Parts: sequence; structure tokens; C-alpha cells
Amino acid sequence: MNSARTTIISILLLCMHRSLAFSSLRILRNHYRPLGQVIGGRFSHKPAFTCRNLANTFTMDAATNKQEEEEDIPFTDDDDVGEVLDVEEVEGAATADYSNNTYKELTSKFTTEDSLDIDTLQKGIPDKFYILSHASMPSGGFSMSDIQHAFSPEEIQRLKLQPENVTVPAALILLFPDHFTTQTRARKESRKRKILLHKGALTDGKFDRDKLKIAKVGDRVVPGFILAVQARMEHNYSESANHHKEAPFHLPVVYEDDYFALVNKPEGIVTFGPKGGGYGRMTVKSCLPWVITPPKLGVVSVLRRPTPVHRIDRGTSGLLVVAKTKPAIVELSRMFKERKAKKTYTAIVNGDILEPKDTSISNEEAEKLGVCIGDDDDVVESRKRKWQVIDNELEDQNAVTVWRRVKQYTGIENARNNTLSMVELKPKTGRYHQLRRHMAWTGNCPLLGDKTYDGGGPARLLRENGFYLCSNKIVIEHPFYNSPQGRSMWEKVKEDEIKKCNDHKENIRIAEESDGRVLVYAEIDLPSKFNELTDLMGENSAAAAECKDEVA
Repeated sequence: MNSARTTIISILLLCMHRSLAFSSLRILRNHYRPLGQVIGGRFSHKPAFTCRNLANTFTMDAATNKQEEEEDIPFTDDDDVGEVLDVEEVEGAATADYSNNTYKELTSKFTTEDSLDIDTLQKGIPDKFYILSHASMPSGGFSMSDIQHAFSPEEIQRLKLQPENVTVPAALILLFPDHFTTQTRARKESRKRKILLHKGALTDGKFDRDKLKIAKVGDRVVPGFILAVQARMEHNYSESANHHKEAPFHLPVVYEDDYFALVNKPEGIVTFGPKGGGYGRMTVKSCLPWVITPPKLGVVSVLRRPTPVHRIDRGTSGLLVVAKTKPAIVELSRMFKERKAKKTYTAIVNGDILEPKDTSISNEEAEKLGVCIGDDDDVVESRKRKWQVIDNELEDQNAVTVWRRVKQYTGIENARNNTLSMVELKPKTGRYHQLRRHMAWTGNCPLLGDKTYDGGGPARLLRENGFYLCSNKIVIEHPFYNSPQGRSMWEKVKEDEIKKCNDHKENIRIAEESDGRVLVYAEIDLPSKFNELTDLMGENSAAAAECKDEVA
């Protein structure tokens, strides 16, 4: 009797445990979508997990969790390399043509233009969405041969696909084969509320709002039904800024157009907060919706929030590249991965940094390495300039930094050899703390105030204002105007864009190079603490020189 009672109690406890587990997961899926997506099998109605893989869920690398609205980017830390994102770009156009089909053949506006005239488009659901294209199921249904060609026998049986009755994702694949190439993509677009279902024919080419609804993955499509693809065309970043009325901190915008922007990140601010939080609103990503202007009406594939495509360290200030559209974030991330974004840093290092002849290279050799030497008013002097190259591996990875000494200040108390040096740094690669470690380990002159690598001792007395490193210059290809679709737009706006930069931004320039590439050049002033320190060092150096003359 006792044994039976114990068995019954054990079963009841097990049932309660399973019930609590399922309830907890439902709460997670409803209130924390990214985690719910991983656990719940893309938000299916039935939890797609077992007790065994439930434990594994919480140990997954967070970087692999792809959010439906916006992708997370893997980053390095200080000398930054953004990775190419897994952002699905809209490419190609459907070419299927069924007999007796009212299918509207996809035009370039569905897939290849980044800016449309919304006056020619019909409104979608909800407001601010517009219909880009639509297609209807043939009156006689799809041919069975097309269904068998697009789906496996198991999928046909599981989804109960018939010529005159298919699911929304299946209809998307059959109607738009070049855009919706897989069931996964078709389901994903449906869950993003980008697909509309119209029950019946159009009236004079117009959608009837009473017959129009946002399509669900489980909806069935029958002859005469129309599927429409829509996109958000009106954007207001302030909607992403929640209930706060003001930006959390001052974030200057250096350059901005409808596709990307450059901002000047202050020292002490992180680009992204950690996965578990901890910085609240005090991150660049959180501040961007207040300071970035949404793209103009008609720009498609706009991100819900402007997003940095790389990061710079918390203690580093300077230029940060921000994407506004999905094609831009893909293209800009590719540039960073392929080392095509050419950045320049200015730093002050602790010591009399040496410039050995055996590691010296010319201006031309530096350019061949792929770093941007930049313009100089004195062209002759610029061509004579020598650079130093550091080619030392970090964590068994190639790491290359091109640098030169700009100024030197002597008579500085507590500095190595009583000397501080200002250097210009041009990273060819982007390893973790590359510039800071190359200066400290190879140059034997760590950044002034860098408590991580300065070695302690008297250097601790120079840490009061943090370390001195600023990303103050960048040359980058425009992410849209260099694309096949953007060339025609560039020809239309070229004069206005160049004039706008020349009129308002002395340190910003957009230009078309001899090879046809459109480049954006940006340079910002160094932070005030640089100027304050260099003024003080200049006074100390002059005083030290006077004392030396008196002694002599």
C-alpha cells in the first residue's frame, strides 16, 4: 500500500514539474522573443523541445541567436571588425507565369530599388506599410508537377498540399520562386507580418480592406486568393525610444544620409551593452534613435532601429559607422570584414617611442598595405614621410599596424624617460586591443593612462583621465551609391551631396574617385582632453628646454 502511494505521489510530482516547465517556457516565449525563438521552435504553437535539449538551450552561444527584427553582430573590441550579417537581402524577381493567373509580374521596385514613390503604392496593414507586389493563385490551382518539383513527398503529405489548397508559405514559394526559395524563409517573412492575404479578386486593381488581412503561416490559400508582399515605408525612430523624452547623453552626428551615418562616440560609453544588461540606456545603440534622422519616405528595407556595424572600446572615443537599412548593414559589415574600411587613430603614448630603420616603410609602401595615408597640403613633404609597421601576431592571428610619431613632449613628470609622444595609428587588421597591445608590447610605450597595459609603477599617477585613444579619421565606400541600383541615384544627387558636404562640413567629404567608386571621407577634432594635455606638455617642454639652455 505504501509503495503504491509513493508511486502515485511521484507521478503527480512529475506531472506538476512538467506543467511548470511548459508554463515557464510559454512565459519566456511571450515576453522574451529571442530566447523563445530558440526554445520554442520559431514560436510554433507546440513547444519543440525535450527535457534533454532544454538544458542545452541555456548554454547556447548567445551570438547564434538571430532576432527576427534585427540581427546581432559579432564584434572584436577596440580595433574593430564587423562581421557580415546573416541579413536576408531581397534579390531577384519571380518569373513564374501561370495560365489564367492574375499574377502581377514583379518589377524592380519589389527587389532592386532602395527608394520608391509611395504615391504609386497601395497601403498595407498596419499603417506605414505599403504593398510592393502581389500575385493570385490560378483559378485552376497550381499544377501538381510544380508542387512535386518544389516540395518533397514528405512535405506534401505533412502539409496536405493539393493543387487547389496550399499553405501560405507553400503559395509564396510557388508564386515568388526567386524570392522565397525555402519554406524557412517564407515562414519567417510571414511571421514578420510582411505577407497579406486578400480573399477574392481585386476591384479595379484595388485591394478591398474588408477582405484583406495579415497572413498567418497556417492559413490556406485557394483559387482566387491573392498574396501580397508589403514593407514598412514610413519610419519614426522615436517610436523605438520608448517613453523617455530625451537622449541619455550627447552623441554628435558627423555625417548622415538615408542609408548610413557616422557618429562621434564619447569616451566612457559602450557601443553595445552586454547580453545580461548592466548599462541601461547608456549605450550608443540605445541613444541612436534620438539622434539619427529616419530615411526619407519611400526608402525600403529600413532597419527598425539604426544599428552600429562595428564597435570601439569603452575607453576609446571617435567615429562609429551606423547602418540605417538592411542592405547597408550587410555591405558595411562586408567592408569591415574585408578590411576595406580605412580608419585612423590618434593616441598619446607613455615614453620616447623609437622608429627603427628596419621597420620603416615609405608612403607608397604603406598605401600598398591597404591603409589610407590621406591628403596633405604639402604633397612633397607627404611623399617623403616615413611610417613604421608592426607585424606581430596576437592570439596566433595576423596583426598589422602602421604608425608614425607626430609630436614628442619632454620634461613630463612620472612619464617614461620624462617623455610623452603623440602617434598616428592605422590598423590594417582588427584584433582585440590591437593598438593598445602593439604600442605596449612592441613599441614598449603603452598608451598614456591605459591601466591594463601600462605596467603600473609611476604610470599609475597618469591614469586620472583614462587612456588617450581616438578614432578620428575614416575613409569608407558608400554602401548604396556603389551598388548597381545606387549608381543611377548617385548621378542624380551627386552635385547636391558634394555641395552639402562642402557647405556644412569642412571635415566631411564625399567624392567619386577616378575608378568610379563613391567614397566618404570624415575627420573629427580630437577630444578636449587631448588639447588640454598637449598644451600643458608644450609648456613643460618649453620650460625644460629653457632650463637645459641655462645649465649649458
